[in-house]
Amino acid sequence: MQQFKYQESGSGKPFHFQHGLGSNLLQPQSLLTGLSGVRLISMDCPGHGGAALPADTLPSFDFYADRLLALMDQLGIEKALFGGISMGAGISTNIALRYPDRVLGLVLVRPAWLDQKMPDNLLILTEAAQWIGKANGLATFSERADFGQIHQSLPKAAASVLGVFAETQRPEIPTVLNAMVNDAPFTDLLALQTINVPCLVIGNDADPLHPYEMAVAVHEQIKNSQLIKVTSRYLDDVQHREEVYQNVTKFITNL
Repeated sequence: MQQFKYQESGSGKPFHFQHGLGSNLLQPQSLLTGLSGVRLISMDCPGHGGAALPADTLPSFDFYADRLLALMDQLGIEKALFGGISMGAGISTNIALRYPDRVLGLVLVRPAWLDQKMPDNLLILTEAAQWIGKANGLATFSERADFGQIHQSLPKAAASVLGVFAETQRPEIPTVLNAMVNDAPFTDLLALQTINVPCLVIGNDADPLHPYEMAVAVHEQIKNSQLIKVTSRYLDDVQHREEVYQNVTKFITNL
């Protein structure tokens, strides 16, 4: 039996809700814990949190999606809602395209990838990856002009980027950052037109890592989707969390 690092809360309709790149299961669990009639399940993707990345394994959206489905099988869940934040949104979209019979609906919060590898909005993370673990790496990275631009306009977004340097990160994090930024959850944006389940897409402005235009692009291709713009967490995290929670609650209630 495979070993997974996961957490669940509540009871009812199963909802796999995944974390973003460089985060862990506490991120999605803290955002949506308490949803009525929902069994909220979140897993540490290998290379994050309490889940080690197996030796000689290069992470990818396919790899993480298959890992999540393996957990789903182990829990005896045939169909579920899927969703996530940033990378978690990409994983969920990947599952909806590759395993549509397992998906009841989608909740995509702040998408950060479309169908192109190395998106401009995430290149700052590959730049950070090369300095993690090096002497004065954090200080050297912090002096970069591209990081300085983010810090000047949105200090909380800059702080989020620096989270990849945290001592709580796994030693595999540079590999994970480089591999995931150099991947895409799907290869053709038009493929999203084949998704035929209810979908909620949540985006925001004032977010250099998660441009609102990406949320719009996803919404425009998924025919049975609704797009909601919320307050950026980098402007008001409390308001952001409240708006996301309220909109997800409404979406699930109306399914």
